[in-house]
Formats: sequence, structure tokens, C-alpha cells
Amino acid sequence: MNQRLLPAVTVLLYAVSYPLGALTLGFITPFLLILLRFVLSAVLMWAIVAVRRVPLPRGRVLAWTAAGGVLVQGVQFLGLYWGMAHGVGAGVASLVIAMNPIATAVLARLLLHQRENRWGLLALACGAVGVVAACLPRLLSDPAVGPGLITVLIALGGLSAGSLLQGRKLRGVDPFAFTAIGVTGSIPPAAALALTTPRHVSDPAPAAGMLIVLVFTSALALVCYAACVRRMGARGASILFALIPAVAVVAAWCLQGTPIDITTALALACGALACIAQTRSARTTPPAAPEHPRDGPLHRPTASADRRH
Repeated sequence: MNQRLLPAVTVLLYAVSYPLGALTLGFITPFLLILLRFVLSAVLMWAIVAVRRVPLPRGRVLAWTAAGGVLVQGVQFLGLYWGMAHGVGAGVASLVIAMNPIATAVLARLLLHQRENRWGLLALACGAVGVVAACLPRLLSDPAVGPGLITVLIALGGLSAGSLLQGRKLRGVDPFAFTAIGVTGSIPPAAALALTTPRHVSDPAPAAGMLIVLVFTSALALVCYAACVRRMGARGASILFALIPAVAVVAAWCLQGTPIDITTALALACGALACIAQTRSARTTPPAAPEHPRDGPLHRPTASADRRH
């Protein structure tokens, strides 16, 4: 996909999946929904992998792929749904997850000793303002924050850490393979939660239709985000979350009739500025060389390797 088109498609698919998920939860209980979503997504992804004859990672790379995929898929969505089922409002949950750029930058600084230049800091600041502006109306109307907030923070950590792992060690793994392995590895914990909590389905026909649409949309969104991480690195791709909440509000207006206010326009403007600043940051900072699959997580290229490049 075109390098400029991919981020736009990623933002749109990720944003649309939020109101679609909210609509689907009207028919299916949360953990049953996430289990069915993982199972159907795994079937879809493995079918695409087979048709496209995507090469699969092996050995140590397969282990890293499974770890990164489960962090991005299982930890993110199971933590998110657990928190929402235990008192965390949807507005608070979406705000926490949308802080992915900040969390990714902090983890990159702590684990990889990567520093932000001034354009990167500007991108983070604009992104934070945009996220808060997009989520503020929902926070005011749904301020509930319960003990489940801890699991939502864990969900954010899973998304950021898994993306960093992919960007650092798994640039050579195809996004479809990464997503297929991630959702497959996330099925057992999702099944355990679904089987140990109340579950029901109301109006099976519309529930099945909404579930299918949600699975296709969310699976493609995750593949596109994995492709962005592969091309842009975890830190560069994470800035897309500066736009996702505002676009999700617009999508909710289209699908659910949710009203739009002036904060959405502010969020869209700040998100766009964040993406522009991130582009400038990437131009002024040499990209980190991806690791060889056999290298350790903190391996750095030698000086002779730098001279060769």
C-alpha cells in the first residue's frame, strides 16, 4: 500500500472499530465478544496467510512474534474489556489507550535509551492535547473510574511494549503473519475469561452480522497498524493515536448519531499537527537499524556496521 495512504487507512479502520464494538456489545457480553472476535480473526488471518503464501517466522523469531502479538492483541483487548467490565467508563478507557504515543516514547527512553528531538516532543504534546480534546466530552458524561483502571493501564502497556518489540526485532515479519500469530495466541486466555464469566447473546441474527463486520474491520486495522510499525517504527506509528479518538467521534456520529462538538475539531487539528511534527521528527532523526533476529533486545550496531551503511 502507498506509504501515505497506509496511515490514513489505519486511522480510519481503527477509529471505525470503536463505534462498531460499542454497537456489537449491545448484543453480546464483553468476554464472549472478544473470544469470538479472536477466533474469527484467526481464521480470517490464517486464510489470508495461506492464500498469499506468507513466509512464517521460525525458531527464536517465532517466539518473539508470539510474544509481541499476544501483547498487542491479547493484553491490550483483554485488559481493556476487563477494565470496562469492572467499572472503567468507555471515555476513560479510550483516553488511556489513546495515550499510546506517550507510553511508547517513555518505554523507548527507558528500555532503548532513545531520546526525542524537538519535533518529536512537539508531536507528543500536540497528540496529548488532541486526545484529551476528543475524549473530554465523554469523560464528563461518563466519569466512572473503578479498580479496573489498573487493567486498562496494563492494556496500554501491552500495546506499547508489543509495538516496540515488533519495531525493534520483527521488522522482517509480515504484518498478516504477525497478526495471525498474535490473535491465535490470545484465544486461550480469552476462552478462560469467557467461560468463567456470565455470557449471553441477544438477537442472534443482527449480533452475527455486527460481529462479522467488526471482525473484518478490526482485523484489517490491526494488520495496517502492524504494517505502520514495520515501516515507521513503533514510535512513529504510535502518533496515529493522536488522530484516532477524534476520527472515532466522527465515525460514531455517522454510525450512531452521536453529536459532534467543537472539541472534536480541535482534536482533529491537534492530531494533524502531531502527525506533521512526527514527520519532521523522522526526517531529522536517523532511523534505528532493525535488529537481526538473533540479536538481543538492546543490541546496537557496531561502529564498523555504521560505516558500512
